[in-house]
Amino acid sequence: MPLWSIPAVMVSQMGGSVARAILESKKYEVRALARDVTQPNGQVLRDLGAEVVKGDLNDKASVETLKGAFMVTNFWDHFSKEKERLWKGKSGNKEPKFAIIQVRDDGGLDQGDSSEDALPMGDVPMDGISVADVGEVICSIFNLPEKFVGKTVRLSAEALTVQQYADALSKGLGKEVRDAEITLEAYEKLEFPAAKEMTKMCHFYQMKPDCDSKLTHRLNPKVKSFSQFISKNQSALKGT
Repeated sequence: MPLWSIPAVMVSQMGGSVARAILESKKYEVRALARDVTQPNGQVLRDLGAEVVKGDLNDKASVETLKGAFMVTNFWDHFSKEKERLWKGKSGNKEPKFAIIQVRDDGGLDQGDSSEDALPMGDVPMDGISVADVGEVICSIFNLPEKFVGKTVRLSAEALTVQQYADALSKGLGKEVRDAEITLEAYEKLEFPAAKEMTKMCHFYQMKPDCDSKLTHRLNPKVKSFSQFISKNQSALKGT
């Protein structure tokens, strides 16, 4: 079977979602590259049926036999624009024929009786999708390379305003969650390391990037709405 590569360090979140979808399709083998094959995330992928090997995406020998690769960059780990450049591969003519690169952002929820959702979006809807639903989408895209090679696909289960996200959380978790109604200018002045970059991100979202909800649902008909996501993950969201 054709061989896919997924970084083992990502198995607990987006990489895990993609690995599960690919392995469950039974169309591909999955090789997880890990700098340290003894780490717990590597074992999780082994349990799923993946091959876990010592390697690195910048290492020619690690990628020269791959059909395709799924990679995740995380700007919030290093705050370096240089490191966010798309990986080109260093394997000459044997580089993966199809590479999907996804930028992720991890967030969290306050666990008190009430909280404020502070994102400077105003009344502009913001697209979102559950990480668990991304795997099926990526697997569908990889099955149709002729349609997606060279294209950017912006995923979206649905687009809600910050207040609508807050209302869904309030209803699903049984605690009040409010939109802090903060402006871009005020947000940029907040004293935390990512304030300026988060402000730029929200400004970009306010420009309403062309996310394709209909295509997302076609690629994964089981994609969940935000309310459905909350209902399925109540215990984790409540910290119980």
